[in-house]
Amino acid sequence: MLMTRLNIFVVIICVFLLGGCGLSTENLPETIPTPTKEGNMTLYWGAQVKACALQMIRTSTDFCHFSVYELSDADILKALVEAKNRGVDVEVVVDQTEQQSQTVAVPFLKDAGVKVRSLSIPSGISHIKLLVVDTNTGLESLMGGMNFGRESLYNHDASVLVRHAPGSFEDVFQRDYASAGGILNIAPVYPAPIIVDRHIAPAMLDAIAEANKNIEIEAFALTSKPFIAALMAAKSRGVEVKVVLDPHEYYDRKTASTLKKAGIATCFYQPIQDELLHAKIMSIDDGRIFFIGSSNFSRQAFDVNHEGDMELLHVPLFGEKLNEDIQHMFESGGGSI
Repeated sequence: MLMTRLNIFVVIICVFLLGGCGLSTENLPETIPTPTKEGNMTLYWGAQVKACALQMIRTSTDFCHFSVYELSDADILKALVEAKNRGVDVEVVVDQTEQQSQTVAVPFLKDAGVKVRSLSIPSGISHIKLLVVDTNTGLESLMGGMNFGRESLYNHDASVLVRHAPGSFEDVFQRDYASAGGILNIAPVYPAPIIVDRHIAPAMLDAIAEANKNIEIEAFALTSKPFIAALMAAKSRGVEVKVVLDPHEYYDRKTASTLKKAGIATCFYQPIQDELLHAKIMSIDDGRIFFIGSSNFSRQAFDVNHEGDMELLHVPLFGEKLNEDIQHMFESGGGSI
């Protein structure tokens, strides 16, 4: 099993290194969607996200700032230390409760002289996944659902690289770093496309209410009652709704049953090995509105955790890629519930 996964990873990394930051779409395993460019953004999946993060860290010039829930990947940690050693300002924020981050990343980075802080969230977790770097060509950010643990790259997950990113991404990191240092404040409303914490659910519910054609979702956890009710209301007014859920999440079973009764097309992701469907993505009206980030569709995520999402507008290529991925899942064994 491990060798199979390793082989997949090696193929992807080799393709990335040959193709540079543009990441060639040739020879990728067919189970992993190919990267999709939309303006100054690129949607990456699976191990492509790690490859992109490594490229960003290795080309960072003035600073490399990372706020992430799970961090223990040896290559990422090594790259962070190497960046620090060549004079880059490397600062890292990890969740106070995440075991891999606390037992692997924190001691490793501290021993290497990298500035690392742990963020404690009352009754919750710091679940955001955000990398911001300054390069010779400008600010770049990587935000989405992908963690950077030992096996995170095997999960079916995605993140978006933003080139020439606005400074608001760095503002998010600076707030996290300050909060982890004991300077607590209420999360502000950041400029588009960033939405964080308790601003995420209202934005999603408003978008669902505006849907007039279709809604497509890949979800690790989908349990929020208002969110489910909004999907059912959309279905009742004629919007086509498709949902793919992770089979490992027990509470998704109840959600699947509820959605089925409402006539919503729902299936469970079929793992190749034992990987997770870890994505948290929603496309409305073929990418007219597109959400991607760390927030699960749950009360815990919406009301308690520290989360970070992007609400992207008019990204039809991202919408098309998600549609292809979901269609593949329905056709490849997941099947309707």
